[in-house]
Amino acid sequence: MSNSTIALLLFIGVIIFLLAGIIYAIRQKNIYTSGSFASLAAFHDMQGRDKQNAIETVIEQQAEKKWKEEESGEGKTDNEVPSN
Repeated sequence: MSNSTIALLLFIGVIIFLLAGIIYAIRQKNIYTSGSFASLAAFHDMQGRDKQNAIETVIEQQAEKKWKEEESGEGKTDNEVPSN
């Protein structure tokens, strides 16, 4: 085999590997569940005022629940360092 054939096969293998990784991530929903603050803010701004209020209410409720869990010690994991 010539060097160009080996390079072409290697390139095709890398492309197939990347596509398989993307398809796996989409099927596992890793991409959709890891929204950043910027994407959430953009999504929020595109909604009507009623939906914006609903989104804000849900986010506030989730933040309050998480705050209460952290305050009571329920939300701590093994790798967190206590802040005494």
